[in-house]
Amino acid sequence: MFSKYENFYHKVVFYYTLAFAVYTLFGRFTWLHALVEYTINSYMYILAGLFGFLLFAFDFIFYRNYRKMKYYPLYLAFILCAAISSALNYKYGIRSNLTTLIWLCVQMILFTSMGHGFTRETYRRWLTYFFVISGSIWGFASLVSLYQYLFVRGYRIFMNSRWIRQSLVENRLFGVFIDPNLGAFVSFVVIWGMIYLMICYPKKPVRIAGVINCVIQTLYIVLSGSRSTEVCMIVSLSYALIYWLKCREKKKPVTQTVLRILRYLAVPILCFGIIWEGFSLLRTGISEVAYLLLPEIHSGTDELVRTDIEEDSSNNRIEIWKGYLYLMKDKPVFGVSPRNAWQYADTEHPESYLAEHHYDVHNAYVAVLACMGVVGFAILILIIGCILRAVLPRALSVETMNITYFIALQLILNIAVFIFFYPGIFFTNGIDTLLFWPAIGYVLQDIRPKNSSDK
Repeated sequence: MFSKYENFYHKVVFYYTLAFAVYTLFGRFTWLHALVEYTINSYMYILAGLFGFLLFAFDFIFYRNYRKMKYYPLYLAFILCAAISSALNYKYGIRSNLTTLIWLCVQMILFTSMGHGFTRETYRRWLTYFFVISGSIWGFASLVSLYQYLFVRGYRIFMNSRWIRQSLVENRLFGVFIDPNLGAFVSFVVIWGMIYLMICYPKKPVRIAGVINCVIQTLYIVLSGSRSTEVCMIVSLSYALIYWLKCREKKKPVTQTVLRILRYLAVPILCFGIIWEGFSLLRTGISEVAYLLLPEIHSGTDELVRTDIEEDSSNNRIEIWKGYLYLMKDKPVFGVSPRNAWQYADTEHPESYLAEHHYDVHNAYVAVLACMGVVGFAILILIIGCILRAVLPRALSVETMNITYFIALQLILNIAVFIFFYPGIFFTNGIDTLLFWPAIGYVLQDIRPKNSSDK
């Protein structure tokens, strides 16, 4: 009965995910967030979740595209484990866990099956729309942030029931973003997006706009002081350079195995030197220039040297992770439920670090281990192992690589690294989730190498 509407269904999923991906950016840009926070924001997320679950239900009942995905039983097992954990901990809260289960179904099944069903041209179109829109939004936001750095003293605004830092505060450029770490990470995603657009659409206006945006985003990343984004850049650029070396070897083979291995080992060291040390020198130079231009606002060479990490280089992250894992000792099998760790800590361990501070976990992998126990974490490890087994042979295959597949791999790699420092993709919904799961579906379409004409 509904089979004749399947093409229409796929179009709805395409534009639903695209629209929601763009909307999630609003929550990280204070000027846009202020327009929706106390008006439509909560309703938009509720409607988006329910509409996404409706689309998931349609596919689950009528079309069953999810059954074409690689490893879909593992995704279902992960969701089932989250449901069991929620049920075992129902007395600490129901609503937030139910919402999380709905979004898990939408993210791990609907988004991933959408990516699995994409042709190369369809995914290319989805990425093009997203990178054009997000690049425009983030290009403007980052440019305003750079202007604030030069001309606007740091200030705070009250939003989300707390004071949000803006412009240059505590030796970091927050700019107009709520969180400089996520702001900088999206900036790096936008840089890859601009590279993708310049390769796919090699016209002069696209290249000029792309290069300008890359420069703006790089400057914001440097001034934001986001170490988590710098780690992502080191890993991401290391993979890109190693793949480039593979391409070079195909044209000019390196016969000595030892020399080839040494070249590969030197790549991450080189990337570390360029990113970690190079950015430090850039911050010193930029702060000197800013001081020469406006000495009444800027303080000189130490202006961008972070002082909040002098006593604790992890910026409390290790204590936060230990606080979540401390709760796990009570319920090691299925954890303390996906979203109610705070309530559990308040009730069962009021003296604990987490009960005192109510910090987010800042690590998606620790979140799964603490909140879903060893069972949930074992399923996650199995999922990761299956994905790596499928993707690694293709990741350095010069003969089968194309730019769309490469960008999908970069999205997966960057998000997988970033969530070591951020709670995303499992128990939250945001831009990382909407980029990660469709990319997973896309790269797992065919785990065996295949010929490609899109070089």
